[in-house]
Amino acid sequence: MSLTRRSALLSLLATGVLALVGCASGNTQQSSDGSPAEGNSGANATPTPTGPADPLPTGIVNAIIIGTDSRNKDFSGNTDAIMVAQISADRKTMTLVSIARDTYLNGNKANAAYPAGGIDLLKKTVSDALGGIDIHLTAHTNFTGFVSITRWMEGITVFNKHKNTTVVQSTGREVVFEEGEILLENTDALIYARERKALPNGDLDRAERHRALITGLLKGLQKWNEKSPTTFSKLAKNLADQCQISGLDKAQVPDLVTPLMQIDTENINSLMLPLSGFGNVGGQSVNMVDEARAAELGEALKQGDVSSYIEKYGTEYAVG
Repeated sequence: MSLTRRSALLSLLATGVLALVGCASGNTQQSSDGSPAEGNSGANATPTPTGPADPLPTGIVNAIIIGTDSRNKDFSGNTDAIMVAQISADRKTMTLVSIARDTYLNGNKANAAYPAGGIDLLKKTVSDALGGIDIHLTAHTNFTGFVSITRWMEGITVFNKHKNTTVVQSTGREVVFEEGEILLENTDALIYARERKALPNGDLDRAERHRALITGLLKGLQKWNEKSPTTFSKLAKNLADQCQISGLDKAQVPDLVTPLMQIDTENINSLMLPLSGFGNVGGQSVNMVDEARAAELGEALKQGDVSSYIEKYGTEYAVG
């Protein structure tokens, strides 16, 4: 995938997260000292609104974040990034579930659903894969601006699971991504997210890096809001203008301060639609879904609490 296409994908992820947390905009009641007031909490309790009304149903919010490989303004092409992002009803917990592009769903690869039937077929495909979960919001773009976002945030800090060295073909520059917590600056965030061939689990590890970037973006956005709320609001509006969003009025996207600050970014759940192995269907290499585990994950998402699922299976996604 080209640098431009990968930057589009990552800009989408940033936009999708902003759109999703915007769903909970103004939904946290605060006491006079600015701290969260006591009240209902948990998977099925949404905080009482004190600001703009939540445009979506109360309770759990599920979004699909997608990125296509086209540069066209009509947002056509295959979806090379598909991710479900869930915010719990109390707006404190985020769960990210990647669906690898070659995952075999409903008789085809997951990334073929959008070009075949648009956003409606993609929503159905993703929902069916997770036991029929409701999808409240979609965010979709092929905008090419992730480098500028990275520079604006003065880099994105991620926890890197696998050390690797990448040589940039256009310049010959060698970039080493050490294992552990690293700061990605300038174009290095794009290079980090593009890599798959040097990683032990290929596309599965690349999808994990996307989730790590989402986590790093959220942490960075929280810090930026503390430093400069005005700048944060402008960024949110700019990102919203660069994507297609369903289920949320774009005018509400800048109202992100309260929900964004409520998410516990130290405990974001990072998961993959579980796979049983790899196969070949009609001459195409595909990822085969572990149907039983996927049903359990879907049920956990319906409840807005994946802790029991993680306790049983962990967060490892490698196959074999």
